[in-house]
Amino acid sequence: MTAQPRRIPAAPDHTPSRRSVFTSRPVKTVGAAVVAAGLVGGVCVTQAFADPAPSTDEAPRGGQTAGTVFANRPVADGDLAAGAANGQQYSFWTQGSDGRTHLTTAVVLTPKGKKPASGWPVIAYAHDADGISSKCGPTKSKVARDTDMVSDLLRNDYAVIVPDYSVVGTAGSPQYVDYSAAAQGVADAVRAGLDVEPALSSKWAAVGDEQGAAVAVDLARSASSSESPKLDFRGATATTLPVGYADVVTGLSPQSAKVSPSTVTDVVYTLASLPSDEVESLLSERGRELVAKAGDECAPALSKAIGSSNVADLVRVPISSKRSLVTDLRKQLALPSSGFSRPLMLSQKLVDDDTDVPTNLQYVTTAQLASNKVTAKTYLTGDARDADRQEKSALTDFLKKLF
Repeated sequence: MTAQPRRIPAAPDHTPSRRSVFTSRPVKTVGAAVVAAGLVGGVCVTQAFADPAPSTDEAPRGGQTAGTVFANRPVADGDLAAGAANGQQYSFWTQGSDGRTHLTTAVVLTPKGKKPASGWPVIAYAHDADGISSKCGPTKSKVARDTDMVSDLLRNDYAVIVPDYSVVGTAGSPQYVDYSAAAQGVADAVRAGLDVEPALSSKWAAVGDEQGAAVAVDLARSASSSESPKLDFRGATATTLPVGYADVVTGLSPQSAKVSPSTVTDVVYTLASLPSDEVESLLSERGRELVAKAGDECAPALSKAIGSSNVADLVRVPISSKRSLVTDLRKQLALPSSGFSRPLMLSQKLVDDDTDVPTNLQYVTTAQLASNKVTAKTYLTGDARDADRQEKSALTDFLKKLF
């Protein structure tokens, strides 16, 4: 049954205290507030917040079941991304890495043209995360790249779901700190999206970039085993893979080697997402300053504040001194290279300032040798624009074969 539009109230003016993202105790959540939508680049999405009830061992029930819709409303015609015929904003329940159910948000856009008899095939776009504040949802920043990708998919006759990672804007961390939790959130967004938009097919695939690429990789291994009967997951593509990111974070020390500016930004957000009592003693004065800024600033502003600082400037002692923290981070940021149940395209350009190209090429090769589900794509050109063109063409062709 299609969920009916529901009035979206304003959010209460309070800031919840930060909680650990590594707790495994399930907690039932009750009550929620959804704040007004934010618009960037033609895609609009609501931000949702959930307040936890006291701990309980009971599984989430009723409307708090993962993959169910809390509220939805149409996207105004003037706010649609290029290539979209219509869209719906919606908030839905998903379970985070902390074992709690949270409200998070997404937008579903349908393409122009005649709908296929079986409905529009769905692409879930797993974007790179952009901050831990409520103002840093997927449609409020990274305008040019994200909007171009969404519009390209719409023009290729796919419905597109753009989910936010749960916990953005609430106590805890955005779920890109835990790839498996983020992947489950994307699957929940698709499940809820089918209730919001009846024109969708049950067939869906994921397209992931940067931190979102790790989410797509995890989906290719796990989505088919956990999805409901009404969903038919076909496969995923992953570009600008964050290979080695777990090593950067867990190996963080005053002697850490220099990394790309975008990686420094991600590391600051990761530190800001961790339990303060675990991290505070590790941070340098500069690290404490930037971690404090990360709670309020989205990636462009935080990157500007970081300036020329490198990861080595963030800590005064190695993060390895906290063994339990390192263990949790390695588990949550692991990038699997085998065990895939659905087709997966791993793409790596030879010119990529955001990754360690040799390390990524080794990962892509290892994964292809380990699984017949993996298609590795590299592009023998040193021209960045030509590599982008070839990668886009490869992605388009691969997706066509999935449906």
